[in-house]
Amino acid sequence: MINHLRRPRLRCLTLIGWILIAAASAPGCNRAESKGSVSRLRLGHVYEIKSPTHAFGTALLNERLAEAGVDLQVNVYPAAQLGSEAELLEQLVAGEIDLTVAGPSFLAMWHPPLGAFDAAYAFTDLEHMLEVADSALMAPHWEALRRQFGVRVLGTWAYGARHITSNRPIRTPEDLKGFRLRMPGATVWQESGAALGASPMPMAFSEVYMALQQGIADGQENPVPVIHTMGFHEVQRYLIPTGHIQSSIQILISERVWQRLDEAQQQALTAIVEDLGRDVLVGIREQEQELLDVWRREGPMQVLDDVDVDAFRRRARAYFSDGFEFSSLYREITQGPDAVREQAQ
Repeated sequence: MINHLRRPRLRCLTLIGWILIAAASAPGCNRAESKGSVSRLRLGHVYEIKSPTHAFGTALLNERLAEAGVDLQVNVYPAAQLGSEAELLEQLVAGEIDLTVAGPSFLAMWHPPLGAFDAAYAFTDLEHMLEVADSALMAPHWEALRRQFGVRVLGTWAYGARHITSNRPIRTPEDLKGFRLRMPGATVWQESGAALGASPMPMAFSEVYMALQQGIADGQENPVPVIHTMGFHEVQRYLIPTGHIQSSIQILISERVWQRLDEAQQQALTAIVEDLGRDVLVGIREQEQELLDVWRREGPMQVLDDVDVDAFRRRARAYFSDGFEFSSLYREITQGPDAVREQAQ
């Protein structure tokens, strides 16, 4: 059962995390390399090579940097080659890698208000999410990561709108009563499952296919391209297009590394991350639409187009409006895009 005395649960940084933070401030801990006049950085992330994050994003970093002519290269290690998302964040803070990619639920362990980004129905669509991420509303929160942990946010990329899959039709929150919905184990994800009306269950991503196949879990939720890549459409009959989380990832660089780059390298890297973020969004949109068109026309999944999304949205926004360390930011975001644009003026 989800614990509704929720405030303390997002305020945790392990002892090893504090040790690593201290280590990061020590001289000589940074592993960024220079060979001749070329600076070589290391970026690790957990996303598969066919994912939009890599295929349209990080895989193209060096090509774009070469075009910019700023003597900067980034060696990219995808697919968790260097460790899990949590381990990569620790490595970044310790100076063992120079850049990484992480989602808001992990960053919320350091700065709890960021949990709002992974709370159900904070945003209307991916464009709204990206607009908020780049707004004056979020600037103090990204600055808190830089100031307190030495981690600079270079940019926010879309990961995709998350939808539910199931072996039975789901149209309203009431249909999710007792529904064992696999969601990532972070607290805000589990709470989002409860906010939708489900019984959320944490489970390693690698175990989800088997759990669905064997009926251990009733369903899961992910962006459409991920559902296809992982084969979940093979063991689930229905796609429930709830769009409950407009999922994002943050591109992070060690502040110590950032300060070692010259101005031209800083400007080029920032601009390239921004440009690639737009390409990632386009790639996600195209993949999602192609797959939905095929599923609607041929199967094997049936796309339910009569889901009461407003009912899910009302339930989730009432659920998250108070009682969480990110509730204040969540309320500001859910006032709508106009409120965010006013903040930027």
